[in-house]
Amino acid sequence: MRRFVPGLLLVLLPLAGRAAELADATGRVVHLPDHIARVLPAGPPAAVLLAALAPDLMLGWPMPLTPATRAALPPGLAALPAVPRVTGHEDASDKVRALAPDLIVDYGTVSPAYATLAEQTQARTGIPDVLLDGALAETPRVLRALGAALHREARAETLARLAEAILALPATVPPRRVLYARGADGLLVAAPGTGVTEVFARLGWQVVAPEGKGAFRRATIDEVRTLDPDMVIFADPEAADAIAHVPAWQAVRAVREGHAVVAPSAPFGWMEDPPSLNRLRGLAWLGGRDAVTLAALFDPVVFGHVPSAADLAALAKGVQPLHP
Repeated sequence: MRRFVPGLLLVLLPLAGRAAELADATGRVVHLPDHIARVLPAGPPAAVLLAALAPDLMLGWPMPLTPATRAALPPGLAALPAVPRVTGHEDASDKVRALAPDLIVDYGTVSPAYATLAEQTQARTGIPDVLLDGALAETPRVLRALGAALHREARAETLARLAEAILALPATVPPRRVLYARGADGLLVAAPGTGVTEVFARLGWQVVAPEGKGAFRRATIDEVRTLDPDMVIFADPEAADAIAHVPAWQAVRAVREGHAVVAPSAPFGWMEDPPSLNRLRGLAWLGGRDAVTLAALFDPVVFGHVPSAADLAALAKGVQPLHP
């Protein structure tokens, strides 16, 4: 019987005379093919990881890309086709086999459910499937190990050092009580203690949310006002209209005091959506670093795209506090 071991790191095990093996984050030992030229990301977090580390090997995007995201990526990456999402609710084995990947990479939450999914996918398709630990603290080690597996050691080292530098940055702002929400009305609130809110936990901030279950919970304006966060961060730009036109939002202390903001989302969300390498930039931003400088440095290194002056000006405007 397989024993689930949470938190183990991806380890490359070279074997004399044949292909290497990977001991992934679940403790499974996965045999790798001799030559890896086609890699399928199992879900959005893995897609962002591969887009940064080995874009030439990535088969496509397992989620739709917005026009803004495509515009913030190099043309080759932006033009990659849609591929089935292995981590979805339906069995995509037939579609996966048709793509003939050499390797399936999943990246994110390490849990018995995801470990079982990786095992089942590998059994159904006959394609090696590895699950990597998506915790922010593990980013450098995961990059180096996967880079070695894909023969992208130099690229992995560049990204790993960048991740280490950001993770080591001291915060220049005091801890806060924060409410983070999705949706045009700003009322789909993220729960504490989940991968969605890992950036805030890393900073020592307290995430507030109404009682309930799940990573996101529906809230009312009255509940938000009762929670009384020091800061409100919205994932969707449309929430700015709610702040401007819904009087109840204007009664929330954080909004009145100018501590409500829309998180940047190009090319991917800075807080999550998906929870991958993109969160490093959000971590540095909320820790007190300038958003425009971060974009000017992070995007070329991680995604190979140099933002234009217009892009940076739009970003500077977009991160201004929301006011009634």
